[in-house]
Amino acid sequence: MDPRVYSRLWTYVRPYGGRVAAASLAAAVSAAAAAAYAYLIGPLLKAVLQGQAVELGAWRFAGADLVVQLPLLVLGVALAKALAQWLQTGLMQAVGQRVMTRLRGDLYSRLLALPPAFFEARHSGELVSRFTSDVAQVEFAVTQALSSYVKDTLQVLALLATCWVIDVRLFALAFVVIPAAAIPVSRFARSVKKVATRTQASLGQLTQLCAEQLHNLPVVHAYNGVGRALERFDAEADHYFRAMRRSLFLRGAFTPTVEVMGVVGVALALDFGARAVSGEPALADKLVSFLAAALLMYQPLKALSGTFSLVMAGLGAAGRLFEVTDAPAPPDTGLAAAPLVRALELRALSVSYDGARKALDGVSLTVRAGTRVAFVGESGAGKSTLFSALLGFIPPTSGQVTWDGVAQDRLQPSSLRSQMAWVPQEPVLFSGTVRHNLSLGRPDASEAEMWEALRRAHAEGFVRAFKAGLEEPVGERGRLMSGGQRQRLAIARAFLREPSLLLLDEPTSALDAESEAEVQAGLAELMRGRTTLIIAHRLSTVRNADALYVLAEGRVAEFGTHESLLARRGAYASLLGQLADL
Repeated sequence: MDPRVYSRLWTYVRPYGGRVAAASLAAAVSAAAAAAYAYLIGPLLKAVLQGQAVELGAWRFAGADLVVQLPLLVLGVALAKALAQWLQTGLMQAVGQRVMTRLRGDLYSRLLALPPAFFEARHSGELVSRFTSDVAQVEFAVTQALSSYVKDTLQVLALLATCWVIDVRLFALAFVVIPAAAIPVSRFARSVKKVATRTQASLGQLTQLCAEQLHNLPVVHAYNGVGRALERFDAEADHYFRAMRRSLFLRGAFTPTVEVMGVVGVALALDFGARAVSGEPALADKLVSFLAAALLMYQPLKALSGTFSLVMAGLGAAGRLFEVTDAPAPPDTGLAAAPLVRALELRALSVSYDGARKALDGVSLTVRAGTRVAFVGESGAGKSTLFSALLGFIPPTSGQVTWDGVAQDRLQPSSLRSQMAWVPQEPVLFSGTVRHNLSLGRPDASEAEMWEALRRAHAEGFVRAFKAGLEEPVGERGRLMSGGQRQRLAIARAFLREPSLLLLDEPTSALDAESEAEVQAGLAELMRGRTTLIIAHRLSTVRNADALYVLAEGRVAEFGTHESLLARRGAYASLLGQLADL
């Protein structure tokens, strides 16, 4: 058991210490009741079979009391045990669910806070596996196992104490195997945790493969790749099966091993006790009570041993979760960004994704507030990287961006982004309603403001035509909407934000002529009076720009207006033939 992972999990349990204490008290009552069962069974049988008086401490049962009060005492013990066990289980389960709610919240909040670079280095399917399968493993370890450990451990200790009180000699003989049992237990613990971690990693790979293939299913079909996809799945599934088979083997062998060692001790005590009773018959009731206590230990010991292997798997899964929650996220601190009123500047800005090749290499430019600037260049020239740097998705390796003269790294990232609106080439909508997707731009926007944003984005007509209006579902990734509708909703979302800097990744390049006309009308309204940076793919966008920058291999190759660059007959002139509408 990794003490670091265990201690991390305990920090989630600690705030509910009062409930854990109450549950432990209830478990102690339940354990004491189980011990009383064992202690009473010998005298009870002796009273029934021989009719002799029974003395239990200060209590003495004889005659009529023997056949009435002693059974009532046993019934009272049973009721106390049932009530205590119910309270203990309910309290511990409630604590476990609260712990898991906090853990899920911390995991999700960290995933949302991590920069895009973190996700680019990992597959989404593998992260989904951590959020589903790994969380389920930890949930069992925290809810079921925590309850079992408290209840069953106290019950075993209470029964051991009862065996000690009944007869020290029988106790020493029966439980001499307990120290020896620690050796296989420790070996099992290390092996189970190691195998469980490998199994969860293999399941993550399988989930990753499934998510990728299903997400790209049209391409798989188009290239007749179903057979190859099945082969990859079978290979990965076989790898997971082999890892799981070893895990199940270790878990399956653990409980029988502990049981056999326990039975050996009980058999030794039974042999010794039988010999002692033959010479001293008065010891018979003690032997019966002792054996009852030893046998009552069977179920909690079995539960503990079975739970133990699953807890090891849960701790392995917790370690994988903590890898995500411990991933460094950029702090959201700094000065509050005001609307852009003077200029946005890039000063010798360089960005590298791998530390070797520069996606941007010493880019310097100035964008005056209220102007429209377009960027053109070959694929991989650095246009999208420039937007990512402005949005704070990737930190510069050197140089800086300034906002009205204030360095970007001195401004609070969320505050700076609140002054921007980004409309990507492929519109991003979330499963939910039109209202839900618009409110992402400004959560506190009123319904009237939403309709005004839709009107300005030339989207009001089709939204009002929906039966549910703003409550119309858009489907996963907006699949229930046409491309033009999705893009106009994205523009309306930007309107609600009222940004001072607009970032457009030519959102009309993939639309038909009719849809493009509607979207262009919305964009023209959105850009009016705003500082706008555009990744241009169309000549019409380039012609209307106040300034134009040609990027090549992460550098500024040329800049100027459309006319001045065309007259220069350089890199820009050679790119014009590749623009979509030329």
